[in-house]
Amino acid sequence: MGDSAETVIVGGGIAGLAVAIALRQRGVETVVLEQASELREIGAGFLLGPNGCAVLERLGALAGLRAGHSVSVPRWELRDMKGRLLSALTIPRDGEHSLSTRRSDLQAALLACLPRETVLPGCEVIRGSFASGGVTLTLADGREWLARRVIIADGAHSKIRASFWPGREPHYLGYIGWRGLVDHVPAGWEGGRVCESWGHGRRFGIAPVGGGRTYWYASANVAGPNCRDRVGIDQLREDFAGWHAPVAEILDTMPDAELLQHPISDLIPPRSWQIEEKVVLIGDAAHPLSPNLGQGASMALEDAWELALQWGRPDAMAQFERKRRWRLRKLWALSRWLGTMIQWENPLLCRGRDVQMRVMPDAVATAMMRRFLRHEPGYTA
Repeated sequence: MGDSAETVIVGGGIAGLAVAIALRQRGVETVVLEQASELREIGAGFLLGPNGCAVLERLGALAGLRAGHSVSVPRWELRDMKGRLLSALTIPRDGEHSLSTRRSDLQAALLACLPRETVLPGCEVIRGSFASGGVTLTLADGREWLARRVIIADGAHSKIRASFWPGREPHYLGYIGWRGLVDHVPAGWEGGRVCESWGHGRRFGIAPVGGGRTYWYASANVAGPNCRDRVGIDQLREDFAGWHAPVAEILDTMPDAELLQHPISDLIPPRSWQIEEKVVLIGDAAHPLSPNLGQGASMALEDAWELALQWGRPDAMAQFERKRRWRLRKLWALSRWLGTMIQWENPLLCRGRDVQMRVMPDAVATAMMRRFLRHEPGYTA
């Protein structure tokens, strides 16, 4: 038949590694099947809010990530394209953490919490099916794995998800995202300053991630038929000409060959994330969010922890699904609405949006954001 395991996790990204650690803390050994042959830098970074950092602390990975592999973020700035401050959100409170980091550094911090033999690289799962003993997983090289329970955590464009939830693919939202890492930190940004700036149908974000590097991202409205056309760094320099410093400085130091481009999409969380207590979706495989709240990684971490809390119950997957469903639906709706507003092109609408953000007290904006991001990781009984 092939290899077998009690519990198999498909995907060695943030969600997959985190749930492997959380289950191991509870005495449950897992096997993680990861399609990549090795951990590689992909030019991506993100913000981790207090909710994501709280889970990392419970997993034992936060200290390793903070040790030179991230930047502490005391506040998040929103500005217009000329650099005028619209709002400043002070999200972390005393005793909380908010970090800007590279995706590869977060993966490395999580991997350090697992035995080497837990994660099997070069194992691309392409389909699955129910079997008498649980679930059969078929790999791209023809090998098969039999597991009693399977946790699908291989991202928004999961290949195996279609075997159990056919027809569920992310929906393009009308704008494209670009991102990259530069070996440079602009003057004035060394202390963990993070900023997102809004224009007319465009935005630009800047976030130092430690080690003398800066993560940046941008977006622009593009019609669906053209959403996969390649846009080079020269075109981005032209599109963002006239924006405040250090936008041009960052784009000038970005190698075109390392520029990442992705159509921005999302997928409303399904009514059911699990089937017969045998297969369950977590992270982006279950609910890919648009990036407008910066919560993709934190939601993956929350999912991992909450699923592990329920493990061992006869209805563990169903309980996990019920606990997470409404939180993710609210965040999905908020993130989609926020993205629509950020990507407005009409100058009058954009002016009204910016004025509204500027007159709203920072304390009110902070409280509203904290209300959505608040999450205290629980403990097993």
